Amino acid sequence: MIKTKPQHTLFVLPLIIFLMTACNFGDVDLSGGGGLSSTEEPAMETASPTPEDTPTPEPPPPPSGHIAFTSARDGNKKLYVMNADGSNQYAITSGLSEDETPVWSLDGKRVALASTLDGNTDIYIVDVATGALIRLTEDPARDASPSWSPDGSRITFESFRDGNLEIYMVNADGSGLTRLTDDPAGDTNPVWSPDGNSIAFMSGRNNGNADIYLVSPDGSGLTQLTSDTTPDSDPVWSPDGSLIAFRSFPTQGVANTCVVNRDGSQTHCFTNSQWENGVASWSPDGQWLAFRSQHSDPAIDLININDGTLKTLSNTAPVKGDPVWSPDGVRLAYQADAGGNMELYEIIVSTDEVTQLTYSPGYDGEPAWTPN
Repeated sequence: MIKTKPQHTLFVLPLIIFLMTACNFGDVDLSGGGGLSSTEEPAMETASPTPEDTPTPEPPPPPSGHIAFTSARDGNKKLYVMNADGSNQYAITSGLSEDETPVWSLDGKRVALASTLDGNTDIYIVDVATGALIRLTEDPARDASPSWSPDGSRITFESFRDGNLEIYMVNADGSGLTRLTDDPAGDTNPVWSPDGNSIAFMSGRNNGNADIYLVSPDGSGLTQLTSDTTPDSDPVWSPDGSLIAFRSFPTQGVANTCVVNRDGSQTHCFTNSQWENGVASWSPDGQWLAFRSQHSDPAIDLININDGTLKTLSNTAPVKGDPVWSPDGVRLAYQADAGGNMELYEIIVSTDEVTQLTYSPGYDGEPAWTPN
């Protein structure tokens, strides 16, 4: 212990009194930095913040609605329907026909399809609840690629009945057959606009080069949207009807994913591929395009149309068909090669979680999700 010399006692005692007085009144700067003013409250001690747990993301909602598809599990390709989670799979059509390209009506009650039910390929409508079939076309030539009008009253399709492919329209009860296009070149892939005022299609009437065109439901107002030297095909309307996605083929076996405004202005290709991209599918909010890509193992790519962001979804089997969105934009359904057999899958876009929906011994493909 260090002892203090006696002569310092008189000096230390006043210093202690001074320090005690300063602490009581709080108006003396002991630090040389200004200290607290007479009007400020002394700082209170606060507890150290505790780290918060990272919030757990909410799981995506379960799949809803129904998926129509074609299946050869019983020999011929027939129209099937299942719940969106893969349960309750059942055939809508029967017999020895070959069915293809199912398309839901906007109300989700009927499916239009091309079928060889009566010997050659014609357009039919089937009521999903009852299985009742309506034959819309009766011609020895092939009729295919049906597309619903938004109000469900009419169907457009392509037909070879006049010696080359043209666009036709028919009422949903089979009456009122109308030819919409008439050109020596082929017109194909008709798709109705969301507002019902236009039909987009592909035509080779530009000196044999395939381009995207519009025509009104009465056959008037023919408008050419694309006009470059590369073939363009497979038009798909955006949900709001302002844009049309399509495929452009700069060289054989290569297809880029592109969009064009409804009036034909500002064509833009989002990809500059060395491989073939499949037909695009618009997300319900109109912000993303999903399509099959061949850039590695066949997978699904997403492109944001606002900034061009590209995202490749994981795949557990090579993707062999064009994906379709669920109505809520959470999932994509698609067909893929499951070890030599085509099956249907769905993937959650945000998590890459894949679910196999079908396990049949035959082909399962061409999924179509109910609109609502």
